[in-house]
Amino acid sequence: MWKEEIEMIEQTITALNRTVIGAIYIDYPIYLLHLEYKKRDDDPMFYIDWAIAHFMHNQPKLDEMSVSQIMGLDYGLILSRIRLLKDNNLVCENTNGYIITELGKQTFFESLDERPYIDASSDFLIDGRDLTLMPDIFYQDKGYISFDKNSIYPRTILKGTNNPSVCKILNKIEKMSHDRKNSLGLPTHSKDFKSIDTPSQGLLRMYLVFSCDNSNVNYKDLVYEGRVIKIPSMRDIVEKSCFKFKDELVFNYGYYEKSDGDFLRSKVFSFTINEIKDILAKVLAWDEVSERWFDYDKMSSLRPLSVNLTLENFLKSNNRRLLIKNLNRGYVEHGDKEKFIRISIGTTDKELLKLIELDCKIEESKRANNLSDIEEFNTLYGSTYIRKSLIHLDRLDYLEQIDTHKYITEERR
Repeated sequence: MWKEEIEMIEQTITALNRTVIGAIYIDYPIYLLHLEYKKRDDDPMFYIDWAIAHFMHNQPKLDEMSVSQIMGLDYGLILSRIRLLKDNNLVCENTNGYIITELGKQTFFESLDERPYIDASSDFLIDGRDLTLMPDIFYQDKGYISFDKNSIYPRTILKGTNNPSVCKILNKIEKMSHDRKNSLGLPTHSKDFKSIDTPSQGLLRMYLVFSCDNSNVNYKDLVYEGRVIKIPSMRDIVEKSCFKFKDELVFNYGYYEKSDGDFLRSKVFSFTINEIKDILAKVLAWDEVSERWFDYDKMSSLRPLSVNLTLENFLKSNNRRLLIKNLNRGYVEHGDKEKFIRISIGTTDKELLKLIELDCKIEESKRANNLSDIEEFNTLYGSTYIRKSLIHLDRLDYLEQIDTHKYITEERR
């Protein structure tokens, strides 16, 4: 999983006052339905066009300047509206002046109380599992979809423009309440829904995220573009998803349905004891890993893996500086492009805690005064302990600096 994806997940879950445990991406099946329908003409210029058309009807040899003065509108605006009326085949012109077309009559003269219906279209995301509209959160601004079309990948789809499934979706939209239509960006009085194009197929990238709060209550959430979402058809999958302990550790967001070769792959991440050792050896720079150094809570579905640092296993790391950094942060992450798991790191070892405390003080001294107060450390801890600790902390450059100061600089004096 990419760094920016993990950061997005981190920000989303942190805003809920929770701690991320791990995550895996899900390529969820969707269809993009191109919907065509009729709606009331909501053009704010409609009544200006209506007035111009009625002027034309009463006086075909229209004096545009007079119309401009009567309506109190700019002369250029009147001319541009007349051009649009002609371009849209609402009026035409001959030697006798302007003529209202049949379409113009239907638009401006047949209904005095309501605006006419005009053609419109919108794109909608359809859930690929149960053929319902995706939740409102996928629509940022009335009919516009918030997903990145570049993230949609080819997939087997509904076939044929007269497919019964497509008709079923159209019937659902037709029967929606006015409020429901408005929430999706459809005009209140829209009607006559149809889809001439075959729905476009795809997979929509989202993330299943495991987390816990300060009381160690566990959560499983679907995250999409920095927001926690709920998809009804995913409820069973989310409920069955878990970190669990048995003979091996399983991270499963599974898809269980298969039909006619059109299915999403099942993915089970199983970490055996040896695989856990390999992971810890890689991320914490150990040549060999003992089972005594890590554990996982057998009663928890979310906290599967934590490392218990002691002075013994700390000294066996080939990258102690990185290990200290991860210990101070409290975790280290492991994963690939598909998932990541957060491994907790902690210690109760008094000797190691004393060593880490010294490391922190040395770092502060290095930044503040370039270790010129090293004699204070020698007095406080003893020079033998300081030298041994610097070796343990893999701060040989600092040890060299101290020796230079003590045996070269002072000797010259």
